[in-house]
Amino acid sequence: MQNRRVWAEIDLDALTSNLDRVRALAGEGKGVMAIVKANAYGHGAVPIAWHLASQGVNALGVGDSEEAMELRRAGISIPILVLGTIIPGELSDVVDHDIAVTVHSSERVRRLGREALRAGRPVSVHLKVDTGMGRLGCAPGIAVDIARLIRATEFLRFDGLCTHFASPSDPNMTAIQVRRFEEVSRAIEAAGIPLPPRHASASGAVLQQVAPHLEVVRPGIMLYGLSPAPPHDDGLQPVLTLKTQIIFLKDFEAGAPVGYEGTHVTRRRTRVATLPVGYNDGYPWSLSGKGEVLVRGHRAPVVGRISMDYLMVDVGRVPGVSVGDEVVLIGASGDQRVTVKELADRAETIPYEILTRLGKRVVRTFRGGTTTAPEKGFTVLRRPGFWESPSPHR
Repeated sequence: MQNRRVWAEIDLDALTSNLDRVRALAGEGKGVMAIVKANAYGHGAVPIAWHLASQGVNALGVGDSEEAMELRRAGISIPILVLGTIIPGELSDVVDHDIAVTVHSSERVRRLGREALRAGRPVSVHLKVDTGMGRLGCAPGIAVDIARLIRATEFLRFDGLCTHFASPSDPNMTAIQVRRFEEVSRAIEAAGIPLPPRHASASGAVLQQVAPHLEVVRPGIMLYGLSPAPPHDDGLQPVLTLKTQIIFLKDFEAGAPVGYEGTHVTRRRTRVATLPVGYNDGYPWSLSGKGEVLVRGHRAPVVGRISMDYLMVDVGRVPGVSVGDEVVLIGASGDQRVTVKELADRAETIPYEILTRLGKRVVRTFRGGTTTAPEKGFTVLRRPGFWESPSPHR
C-alpha cells in the first residue's frame, strides 16, 4: 500500500525524448524556449525546469513574474521570459532578478526603463506584435516606434521579437499572421534596428512546421507528450502518470443510491471502491458518472458525484480487488490506457485544463533526468547573437 493519497509519476526520460522531437522538427541551429508556466503544465515547475536546463534549452517561458521568481529562488539562472504581461507592482522583482519581460506598449517600455535605471541593471525586453490573436501585443503599425524606443532606452536590451498564432491548424489564418510578422520584421530592419531572435511557434506551430525560418521555437504541451490539435504526433511520449489507491470497499445491493444526491443507483449487486482523490486534486467534477479508472488492468466506471476529496468507482467486475490496490487515473495498466485526451473529451474540456488543474495534494515523483542543480559538469556558454544557454549536463 502506498503512503500517499494521490501521486503523479513524472518520466524525465520521456521529457527528454519529446525535447529531441521538438529539435528534430524545428531544425538544426534553432533555439528552444521551453514553456514551464502553470507549474510546468501540472508536472512540477522547478524539477522540470532543472531537467530542461540540463538538456541545453536556451530559455524558459513562464506566465507571470511569480512563476519566474520561483525558478530564480530555486537557483535556476538561465534566461527566463514572462510571456504575457507584467503589472507595475512586479517591475522591481523582474528587474532585480534578471527576468526578461514581454512588452506591448510604449508606456510599459518607459516604466520598465525607469525601473532599470533605478536598479542600474540591464533588462532583456521582447516586443510582442499582435498579428491576429487579438489578446496581447502592439498593433503592427506602431511596432517600429516601440522597437526604436527600446533601443534608445538606457539599460533595456532588445532581445526578442514575437507573436502568437491563433490557429496553427488553419493555414489561411496562419499565413496572414506570418505575412504580418514578416512585414514588421522588415520594417524594423529598414529603420536601422538590428533584428533580434524571433519566436512565434508554440507546440501546434512546431508540429505543423509553421514559420520554420524563425530563429526560436517555444514548445509547451508537446514537451509533456501531447499534441495540442490534430494531427497527433506518435513520436511524443506521455510524461505524467496519475495514480491513487483504494481506501475502502463496500458491497451494495441492486437499487442502492451512491454519493451526493443519490445521482447513481446500482443496477445490480456490486462492489464500490472509494478513492482518496477529488476535484480539489484536479479530477474534474464534470467526470461524475462519465470517467473511468484502471484497477488491476480493468476499466472501472466512476459512479455518483465526484466530491472535493473523494470519488467512487464500480469494481464489481474486477477480480481480486482489495483495499490498497493501486488505481491509475491517467496512464496505463495491463493492456488498458486512460489518456489525458480521453479525460478531457469526457469532461468536455481540453487536455491543457486537465493537466494544469492538478492540485497541491498531488505528490510529484520523478524518475530519470536531473531535477536539482548538478554538482558538476554544468556550465553556461555564450552563443553569439543569442541568449546564454547551458551546455547539456553529462
